[in-house]
Amino acid sequence: MRRVGRWVDERLGLGGILRAFLDRPIPRDIGWPHTFGSALLFLMGVQLVTGMLLALNYVASPGSAYASTSYLQTHVSFGALLRGIHLWTASAIVLLVGLHMVRTFLYGAYKYPREITWLSGVILFLVVLGFSFTGYLLPWDQKAYWATVVGTNIAGSAPLVGQLVLRLLRGGSAVGAATLARFFAFHVLILPAILVLLVIAHLYMVIRQGIAAPPRKRALVEPLPAEPTMEWYAREYAAEKRQGKPFYDALLKDAILVAVLFSAILFLAEVVGAPLGVAADPNSTNFIPRPEWYFLDVFQLLWYFKGAIEPVGLFFIPTGFILLLIALPFFDRGRQRHPLRRPIATAALVAVLAMVGVLTYVGATAPTSALNETLSTSQLTPEQAAGAKLFATEGCVNCHKIDNVGASVGPNLSHVGRILTAEQMASIITTGKGAMPPFKTLTPQELNEIVAYLQSRR
Repeated sequence: MRRVGRWVDERLGLGGILRAFLDRPIPRDIGWPHTFGSALLFLMGVQLVTGMLLALNYVASPGSAYASTSYLQTHVSFGALLRGIHLWTASAIVLLVGLHMVRTFLYGAYKYPREITWLSGVILFLVVLGFSFTGYLLPWDQKAYWATVVGTNIAGSAPLVGQLVLRLLRGGSAVGAATLARFFAFHVLILPAILVLLVIAHLYMVIRQGIAAPPRKRALVEPLPAEPTMEWYAREYAAEKRQGKPFYDALLKDAILVAVLFSAILFLAEVVGAPLGVAADPNSTNFIPRPEWYFLDVFQLLWYFKGAIEPVGLFFIPTGFILLLIALPFFDRGRQRHPLRRPIATAALVAVLAMVGVLTYVGATAPTSALNETLSTSQLTPEQAAGAKLFATEGCVNCHKIDNVGASVGPNLSHVGRILTAEQMASIITTGKGAMPPFKTLTPQELNEIVAYLQSRR
């Protein structure tokens, strides 16, 4: 093996590149918070490998997607374990990307000279969310189908370009064969290519600019009068490296975190697995579309913006947040990096994390079913009473509350008759709106009965 290694090294010079990479000096205080990047790189590799193995047994068509997924889980050796690893690794990646960005923000590591590194990280974050969203539909079970209906409806609500985005994602007016084919192509071809290029560029920039040291309350090198920030930082970082250590000294912590994370993923994949629901049924409207935990905050946010301000929750807040992340290194250009010396930025981060935590908790704990409860039909006309019954049997109570009956996933409709006209109600019910899927299978009489009942709620 040594002779083979020498033969290869003589021709490619890989040994010198590896030594230069491992021996490069890094700041001495590099610790556990810096291990998130290495763990992410490893888990992304796990996703690529497990994804390729899963694709060998998958057929991307509505008639075969569910059957091939079920066959993989029950008849292919280690198929269920592979699906479990892929599922739980996806969750771990979303969590680690979030932690990595929080650490970068707290350390002020988005400032000079790492502005472009931060931008590539923001794009990587969006790509990871794209993987999560497009992978949702592939099993073609009820959760996959209806979560995609809701997600594409949300994308379609964007001002000006919404309908174009909706048709791009769905390949038509409804979620179907074209949607599945497009999501599969995005998930296994387009997004992986973008991911690989971004990761290579991100790693190059990290090596080129050096690993950001933990911020100090007092700098190692005091800035000179009228000294430009870039010159002061170059002297500061040079002092950090002079007191530093070789990169290979930090690899033990990386290896420990990777081992712990992968052990946890294997445990969850074996014990919990990747549950597969019943096959997708586009004609069923009783299923409650609730996303995975990492989309719960956005999903819950939608219910607080109704009527004319609905685009605020659907589009402007999420888009504004992403634009703020992109603009961050260009308007926060001060020298201070320690979180205690950046109180406004630190307080804003705490507020955002608290809001995300609260929205996720509320979304996760909202009641999911109320079909066993009964809506009052006293003092209703026969048409309105029939509408109340349909409101329950069609699954509307799974998302909406009327008086004390129903769930709190969607808006409370106890007094909806004061807010919407009959025409507005009929339009929303048949075409969907925001996170609400369309109910296209209702007969004209059933639609009139539900609208009549909702109009009575004043």
